[in-house]
Amino acid sequence: MTLEIRPVSAAELPAATRLTFTALPADDRAARDFIARAPAELGLDFSRQFVALADGRLRAACLYVLTPGHGAIVLPPALALPFADDQPALLAPLLAAVAQACRAAGARLIQTLLDFDPASPAARPFLDAGFVYLAALDYLELDVARAPQEPPDPSWHWETFTPARENDFIEVIRLSYQDTQDCPALDRTRTAADALAAHRAAGLFTPDHWILARRDGRPAGLVLVNRMLGRAACELVYMGVVPECRGLRLGEALVRQAVAHTRAAGAPLLTLAVDAANRPARRLYDRAGFRPVARRWAYVAPLHPDL
Repeated sequence: MTLEIRPVSAAELPAATRLTFTALPADDRAARDFIARAPAELGLDFSRQFVALADGRLRAACLYVLTPGHGAIVLPPALALPFADDQPALLAPLLAAVAQACRAAGARLIQTLLDFDPASPAARPFLDAGFVYLAALDYLELDVARAPQEPPDPSWHWETFTPARENDFIEVIRLSYQDTQDCPALDRTRTAADALAAHRAAGLFTPDHWILARRDGRPAGLVLVNRMLGRAACELVYMGVVPECRGLRLGEALVRQAVAHTRAAGAPLLTLAVDAANRPARRLYDRAGFRPVARRWAYVAPLHPDL
């Protein structure tokens, strides 16, 4: 088999896009319409799509998306023949080429979310391409109508995000990474400023729903809630507490803040993703009434050498 890995050509774009987005109808007209709309509606750049050709025939495609905060998301690649015997031989070099393109574009954190764990044979091409298993992520939802309405905890002073407070938010994120149990392997893979930029881009940034807690004038913790795009829900995109304020039930107070701001936004659901191995966080969310709705597995590619 003669294998060729390269960026997609204009002539291949409809067929490659149908592979990447399997819900599209199987005709070039629908694919071309989607290609015309997706840059404005979804922020997709189809020049970032790579293809694998075997003996001159298009067999697989993979698209990556650059995200704020020097990040990149790799959409899981698709094969023209999903269960072909040569799946690993096609996908591993395709994924390696995409990861290299992400790094060349400045990405420091390259992620992909999959529907299978690293023990699955389907994970082998990703591992062979240099991706590393990060964590199982549990996706949780809360019906805010069922959550009790409680006033803010007076033990803490509450502030919303403003540009003048941005450095305080960054500092809390930085400190919250110390001894974290939520995806600890991500420690030192990106700066707190990059993380803040990524959180800002998760859904619709809503600064009035980004809340900082202070104690004795010092930043103690935060919770960041954004509206979700295309869904009547808000997302708790990040919550963190500085080490010296752990064990003071600030996490519970921050969750109540997230619920209150979701209710104020008129959204019926509050969603989040949490590392399944983070048992304290899972217990906290269980007590608050969140219920699990899905599990996915996160993988990261080798990181930028400057980090």
